[in-house]
Amino acid sequence: MTLIRKIARPLLGATFIYDGVEKLRNPDEAAEELSPALDEIAGFFSQADQLAAKPRLTAQVLGGVQVAAGVALAFGKCPRVAALTLTGAHKLNSYAEFRSAQLQSAGDEVTQRKTLLKNISILGGLNLAVVDLDGKPSLGWRAEHISKRAKKKGAKFGDKTLKWAEDLGDDATSTLTAWEKDAKKNFKKAEKQAKKAVKSAAAEAQKAKDKVS
Repeated sequence: MTLIRKIARPLLGATFIYDGVEKLRNPDEAAEELSPALDEIAGFFSQADQLAAKPRLTAQVLGGVQVAAGVALAFGKCPRVAALTLTGAHKLNSYAEFRSAQLQSAGDEVTQRKTLLKNISILGGLNLAVVDLDGKPSLGWRAEHISKRAKKKGAKFGDKTLKWAEDLGDDATSTLTAWEKDAKKNFKKAEKQAKKAVKSAAAEAQKAKDKVS
């Protein structure tokens, strides 16, 4: 882990840990802020009815999730999963905060806009943490790199072997050419299967991400 990650992750996780602790300490106050947003969400998704019916419990669970995911992100334990979890929690918190804001003067509207901008900025930081591979290349890049390297080595080996076979005569050259065609055919088949597996893994990861968010 680089130095910047050691600093950035705790800074990003700290606000969620603090907010989560506050929700656990003052669940009634947190439930009051969440209720308008939960009721509105329940109007669109029937699955959210139970959450809207028990806002205090929802606030406590949300607080616990924020603390756990915030600590995991701060210490670099499954940071991408932790950041993805916090992304979902942050969206709900931001909407609840925006929905329950008291707008009694022009100053309140300015404060609301500043808070919304701050929340959007934090969301951007979380999204960066979700896609941060900690300096490691993606699965797709690695698969493509391995494929290119194998092709390069295979081509060099084929050239050397063909030259050796030509020295032995026409029969050896013909046999080697046939083997080379079969090898290329099998390699292309294996390459297609590998790419298909990579795409399938990426699709499953995206589905899991969509479910959490």
